[in-house]
Amino acid sequence: MFEKHKEKQAEGAREAALAEEARKAARAQEERQAALDVWAHHLEEVQDLLAIASGNSAVSDVAVMLKHGEVAVAQATNISLIEDRRGAGQWQGASQGVSFPIGKIAGRSIRYRVGSTRGHYVQGAPVATAVDVGTMTITNQRIVYQGSKKTSESTFAKLLGIQHAPGSITISVSNRQKPSVLYFGSDHDDWVSNHLSIALALYNGEAETVKAQLQSQIVELQAQKPK
Repeated sequence: MFEKHKEKQAEGAREAALAEEARKAARAQEERQAALDVWAHHLEEVQDLLAIASGNSAVSDVAVMLKHGEVAVAQATNISLIEDRRGAGQWQGASQGVSFPIGKIAGRSIRYRVGSTRGHYVQGAPVATAVDVGTMTITNQRIVYQGSKKTSESTFAKLLGIQHAPGSITISVSNRQKPSVLYFGSDHDDWVSNHLSIALALYNGEAETVKAQLQSQIVELQAQKPK
């Protein structure tokens, strides 16, 4: 009786060990597949950038009319145009003054008020505000924003600089007094940065240098494929 009980316990332990090994193998397979998915996605992104740098547009339905020799590099929707808007202002230094009785006329008390002042009006501080939502198109010649209320064109020929911040870019050009701020969300920072780099490289005639760099990245990635 005792021997049968021990055998049953041993059998249960073996089954538990086999089940644990199966769970570990399944987890390892899931982790490997997740790593493969990340690797494949990264490789595909670099290959897409190489294709664009080689002059093959990745945009099938361009929202803008392209000029002669212009190539669409990237296009994104749900882009917010950000502008400063004044917050609510207020009067400061206002006073109601004081009043005191000076007598009666026809049985009614008459009071005289002195010291009342309206003060001065202080404008509200500027607040960054999304004033429109539209499409951003990046080409090898310009960045175009098209919204339902506003549009703007920033040509690379007049470009003074592009500042990156988490989730947005600020574009300054010589033919516009105020810079354009386009917000797309921090999840798309790398995507926008990479495509802007390709667009500027194409504009500056540096495509071959960028292509060589991307080809090197592809070789490195292929060697790093998860086992």
